[in-house]
Amino acid sequence: MDISKVRPRHSTMGSECAGRGAGGWLWLRRRRTWVGVVGVTCTCVFVFLTAFHDSRVSRVCDCGHQVKTEERVAKYLPSLMDEIDPTTNRTTQQEVEATHPSLALAFLVGQERRGSRCHNTPGVFSVRHNNGLWQEAVIGGVTFLLYAAYYDSRDEGEGPTVRILVMADSTSPPTPVCHLWYENDLAPTASSTVRIDYVHWQDRVSGAWLPYLVTCRIGKGVHMPKVAALVGYSCGPTTNALRILNQEQPQVKKDLALCHKFLFDPTRDYSRRLVEWLEAARAWGVDEVTFYEASVHHNVRAVLQHYQQEGFVQVYTWRSPGDQPSLGHLYRALYDTQRFTLFTTENIPYTDCLLRHLATHRYVAVWDMDEFIVPATESSLPAMLDAARARATEQGLKPTSYLARCSYYFNDQVEEATSDLPEYLHLMRHVTRTVKVTPPRIFTKSVHDTSRALGLHAHFALLTLGGDIDRDRDLYHLYPATEGHLAHYRATCQGEDQQECQELYRPYLTRDTAMWRHRPAVTSRTKAVLQILGLLP
Repeated sequence: MDISKVRPRHSTMGSECAGRGAGGWLWLRRRRTWVGVVGVTCTCVFVFLTAFHDSRVSRVCDCGHQVKTEERVAKYLPSLMDEIDPTTNRTTQQEVEATHPSLALAFLVGQERRGSRCHNTPGVFSVRHNNGLWQEAVIGGVTFLLYAAYYDSRDEGEGPTVRILVMADSTSPPTPVCHLWYENDLAPTASSTVRIDYVHWQDRVSGAWLPYLVTCRIGKGVHMPKVAALVGYSCGPTTNALRILNQEQPQVKKDLALCHKFLFDPTRDYSRRLVEWLEAARAWGVDEVTFYEASVHHNVRAVLQHYQQEGFVQVYTWRSPGDQPSLGHLYRALYDTQRFTLFTTENIPYTDCLLRHLATHRYVAVWDMDEFIVPATESSLPAMLDAARARATEQGLKPTSYLARCSYYFNDQVEEATSDLPEYLHLMRHVTRTVKVTPPRIFTKSVHDTSRALGLHAHFALLTLGGDIDRDRDLYHLYPATEGHLAHYRATCQGEDQQECQELYRPYLTRDTAMWRHRPAVTSRTKAVLQILGLLP
């Protein structure tokens, strides 16, 4: 029953009761009995509604029948989960939770350790895994692959919600039901789905894995849930269990988190450029950088691990969804030849990175390792963004994304290497760029306001709390000369046709040393890290 449709009808109760009898005399004769029934019914409805705190949250499921823990699971699972990995000094359970983006392993193990679990609560081995990182739910004949779940308290009108990031093999997936488990719950609470958003800028294609964001109600005045799942109907069996991220809500947010899509080329050693890029990000005010690792060169992995230990970098393992290959040397072949697949799939890590930082950062940026947004006058990226935000406010705007237009820094326009400008520095040795910048929304990259953005792609937000992006109202274009531009370090212009590049971009160049504002810090720190890792030429 959808209790959002249940409403007390005090003003019409008498007429409705009379209309249902065989006649007026029969209604009078049974008045006392009928009033008693109505009283009991109203009391039950009141208790039913009160139990949920919010009438839009569907129902607390009955435990139903119990599923007994298998004999060997009961005997060996606790000790297996408590085994210590000598290289990390963490238990097996901690290791899995550290490497898997969403599996609610502690919850699942806890259910098994009880000796039995409710039929609508999964066990450790009843979760359906897909390519290692995804969890599967088949709903109405459509396969949902669940990536992660996030707590989101930003929508004051709707109240707190849980967002679940998925891919589905359908252009029009059915509406699932959300199962939520709170602290110490044995059976789930079935919750209604508020909306399903398509997280892509291209049209939906049949037969492809397509990204969606499912939003589930929690209910106002209800405690924060710990675990979420998607099912076909309320209180039915569950084949997935995601721990809900963003459980910790810091009092003060940091400024800027930077996100990079999956790294997928194990043959290319770009470790030196990666170190300089990370040190430039740090110098310009980035607090944290997030990567998704599919397959990388061993030197690149050493760099990532170094910055992970510092706490400056977060790395999450990446695997392709569904039937897409997840083999080291096939990743690049897949993404370089199947461009729809690339542009569709990369929206998962972009949106995941945004949703992970809702509670911790004011801004989230998305750009690649050959790109960098350079402020025109400010000494930091957060200062540039705050100034742009103030100007937008004066104009009556509340931007979701701040877009930087692209200027090309061609590879062959390079400063001569010197003792204080070594050969291995790329950003610092490329300070000649094209005078012309790309038009607004063409090859731009963005920084997003975490109070408003909901779903991302490579260039700007696709979704806000209010729905689809309004490109006139929600996008703010940074003015290159006074606010900032996107430095794109490339051999050629972007795109297949280079005629425009040769006629309008290549001939007109200017020297721009804005990146040198933090040259001493970037240069010295890059050298120090490369020495530590043994990567100096």
